[in-house]
Amino acid sequence: MDAEAITGVVAGYDGSQNGIRALDWAVGEAQSRGLPLTVIHAWEAFIGSPVAMPVVDLRAVAQETLDGGVEHVRKQAPDLPVRGVLECGRPAAELIEAGQSAALLVLGPRGLGGFAGMVLGSVSAQVVAHAQCPVVIARGDPGRRPEVEPGRVVVGVDGSPASRAALAMAFAEAELHDSSVHAVAAWESVPVKGLPPLADEAGIRKAARERLDQLMLPMRELHPGVEVRAEVVLGPPRGVLLDASQGARLLVVGSRGLGGFRGLLLGSVSHALVQHATCPVAVVHAPQDPDD
Repeated sequence: MDAEAITGVVAGYDGSQNGIRALDWAVGEAQSRGLPLTVIHAWEAFIGSPVAMPVVDLRAVAQETLDGGVEHVRKQAPDLPVRGVLECGRPAAELIEAGQSAALLVLGPRGLGGFAGMVLGSVSAQVVAHAQCPVVIARGDPGRRPEVEPGRVVVGVDGSPASRAALAMAFAEAELHDSSVHAVAAWESVPVKGLPPLADEAGIRKAARERLDQLMLPMRELHPGVEVRAEVVLGPPRGVLLDASQGARLLVVGSRGLGGFRGLLLGSVSHALVQHATCPVAVVHAPQDPDD
């Protein structure tokens, strides 16, 4: 990684249309947060390949790609502090390393190396799972400028440490972009043997709503100007959040919820959402436990 510390907002760029989408999103985030933007392009040197390859200066091609990304940013935001960082190495590893000191990583769902039918590229999937800072997968139409379309920030809440971190990010994002927060707790009606008669469906739903309100109270007090809508929805979390995020500016989820196994880096729900949501998705990990 570059000798100078990577701080602020980081965008991974590979020259693809999805990469442009990531740059546009990252510009909006850097501007709203008052942070510098770093554009990273990583390339791999193929040594000892049995396949005959044309003589190409791969580093020069990579530098040209990076320069194009930086120039795109400068045209969009002339006053934004931006620099480019070129790395020779595995893209996922370089971005994960940058995430150790960055405030936010922004990536496209898949790059130039992705197969036509692939929903999420391998680099994005690895970074989402392993990065220490929040990661935004800038899904959606590359031609849309999300930073000037505030909309709603939808957040999935289940009470887990990661979802509480996601809730904090959702409120902060909404305040930065003059958006509203739509907090959703998905509840599946699963028959459980031995439930007492008074623990009926209506009672469980009421308790879930009270718990959701309790979790949101500190964020409401910290961000009093943010308009909030909270609801408990019957249904599987994946489907409920996909439906709720239709037309949203951003969907924020924790990396894994209450049902995740200890040590699991990315839960099944968050994995499905970064694969299939129609809007950008932010994945937030819980604060690291020193005992982990």
